[in-house]
Amino acid sequence: MKQRNWRKFFSRVIVAAAVAFFIAVAPLPRWTPAWFLYWQVPATIFVLVIYIGKTLIDTILFPRRP
Repeated sequence: MKQRNWRKFFSRVIVAAAVAFFIAVAPLPRWTPAWFLYWQVPATIFVLVIYIGKTLIDTILFPRRP
């Protein structure tokens, strides 16, 4: 039976969520364009979901070698 590295998956997800949280709540300088401030959180969440999906697919389809 193929082993899947779930510990590595969950550690990557936790780190990615922490980075996304930091990016979403990070204070930005005054010179930041308004359109960037409007799309900061949705873009961060979108990238987080894509990264978690990629990591999950890699974990399920490509188990670690014995």
